[in-house]
Amino acid sequence: MPIDLSTVNWVFVGLMAALAFVAALFGSLIAFRNRFVGAIIAGILFAIGFVAWNYYPHGFGLPIVKTIGLDGTANGG
Repeated sequence: MPIDLSTVNWVFVGLMAALAFVAALFGSLIAFRNRFVGAIIAGILFAIGFVAWNYYPHGFGLPIVKTIGLDGTANGG
């Protein structure tokens, strides 16, 4: 099943890539050049940022993830 790139929410992809970059940057700064600890910290920071972005009721009108339920209806923002 090929991916239809016209249906990709590129704003969301760009924002999540920026969030991953910032998490990796902070993880490497906090870990004092220990790559493994930096990767763990980056993963934790990204998870925190992802949950805050998608599930915190901030009401800013930001793009969020939409999922398809078992009944075929769209769930999420």
